[in-house]
Amino acid sequence: SGFDDEKGEGEGKGYNLNLPLRENLDGEAYRKVLAVALDKIRKYDPQFLVLALGLDTAKGDPTGSFSLMAKDFRENGRMIGALSLPTLVVQEGGYRTQTLGINARNFFTGLWDGIAGSTRAARK
Repeated sequence: SGFDDEKGEGEGKGYNLNLPLRENLDGEAYRKVLAVALDKIRKYDPQFLVLALGLDTAKGDPTGSFSLMAKDFRENGRMIGALSLPTLVVQEGGYRTQTLGINARNFFTGLWDGIAGSTRAARK
């Protein structure tokens, strides 16, 4: 989290990327910003990815103001999986117990789909 002008300090200058999001963001708008972040990650070319997965972006979550649906979590996962990086996912938010498991399952299904799709594309 942070403001878009916060780029890091000292030896870390230029390594922070903050993409502030407006309230009431839907899945499509979220993916546009996610695409920007994933493009930066691709250009950086890391060896692995550590992802803090906040499922509190789900519609109806008591702590969030976004409106992502299960299909959005699946597509977000697919986009991230398409990076084809070894990925550690740490689930760190999500408090609407009625949909938490559904959204997590959709995210991980999408992550797998993205990895599998990028693997197939690399073989061609």
